[in-house]
Amino acid sequence: MVTRGLQHSNGVASYVMNYYRALHGPEMRFDFLVIDDVGSPYYKEIAGNGDNVFLLPSYIKHPLKFFSLIFDIFKKSHYDVVHCNVVNSGVPVLAAAAAFNVPIRILHSHAAQNGDVWWKQLRNKPFSALALHFANKYIACSHKAGDGLFGKRKYRIIPNAINISRFRYSEVARNKIRGIENCGDKIVVMTVGRITTQKNPYFIVDIIRELANSKVDFRFWWFGDDELNGDVQRYAEKQGVSQYISFKGSVGNVNEYYSAADVFVLPSLYEGLPVSGVEAQTAGLPVLFSDQITRETSMSVLTEFLPIDNANLWAEKILLDRHYDRSNYIRSVVSDGFDIRCCSKQMIKEYSISM
Repeated sequence: MVTRGLQHSNGVASYVMNYYRALHGPEMRFDFLVIDDVGSPYYKEIAGNGDNVFLLPSYIKHPLKFFSLIFDIFKKSHYDVVHCNVVNSGVPVLAAAAAFNVPIRILHSHAAQNGDVWWKQLRNKPFSALALHFANKYIACSHKAGDGLFGKRKYRIIPNAINISRFRYSEVARNKIRGIENCGDKIVVMTVGRITTQKNPYFIVDIIRELANSKVDFRFWWFGDDELNGDVQRYAEKQGVSQYISFKGSVGNVNEYYSAADVFVLPSLYEGLPVSGVEAQTAGLPVLFSDQITRETSMSVLTEFLPIDNANLWAEKILLDRHYDRSNYIRSVVSDGFDIRCCSKQMIKEYSISM
């Protein structure tokens, strides 16, 4: 399993770990090749299962070390499958897998486009072409993600499924977390995701500013951490809204926070199919998505897709009164095929392994 980082509040990492937990066992062992490692709470869990984690540096910054490690790993191991969840950094791994005659080489698309801005997309085109060349199976989390990377090539859609029982709404968790956070009757809004350009973080701050202008009593929980974290915090200070925001970083119990929150927002510039959106709906949480996100993400009447040029509109939608039984919406997530117990069987077929 090839990935770039395994942090909490990272959609691809959540996907990888969800399928890993559903599939690993005596007849299916996993090695993780983690590129650009920044540490992970999952490493202990993986090692405890008797599986390996290989930490790889950036092949742009440390090419000799990267290729040397890749060569040694493939020389000593005899893999049946290489499942690559990154495009650019995955090229040398897929190339090595092809050179060492790994029979199944999967390239998995998790995003609707390969790059935040036009020049990155242009830069990344040759990497995408090479990754497509060295892989021999293609998987996507949605049609938008599949068409964006694979074009007219045949690919299989396997949803970003989750452990449904872990994210179902819990009144106990709601009361516990709101007590810890001292929220009282405040409206609590949350988002989950890496703080990068893709997630549109400055627009999120603009939404918070509009909420503050409405004089409503609220709090905003922000889960995730990445390259723009410091810049976004400074922007929040400049807008005078820092006191409303709690930057949570990566936590292991985000499922409890979904139950404790009142609204979830994800105004991304683009997505494949966000795992956090699935998790939020499982907890019966109203979700406001960017209209740039695929409608395949919607599994209930709790979702709404909004343009990302009007922060005041988002604030107005957040403040709508909502009264319903949050425990009912888990059924929609299951019926739409996002239960990991069902989806893991699809993945076994892609691995061509009978269990």
